[in-house]
Amino acid sequence: MNLISLERKWIYCPYCGAKHSIYDDTAECHGVFLKCVRGCKREFELVIKDGEQVVKK
Repeated sequence: MNLISLERKWIYCPYCGAKHSIYDDTAECHGVFLKCVRGCKREFELVIKDGEQVVKK
């Protein structure tokens, strides 16, 4: 895991693939729920582990 942010990445909706928000490669999170506002309007949990989005439907 990097301590210094080297890259910014998009969060994608796991259902329709729409871009949602941006995070950097040092991010770690779980238990955060987002709603797709561009495509399908479904809710999904944002899980980021080791700087990568983990897709859970």
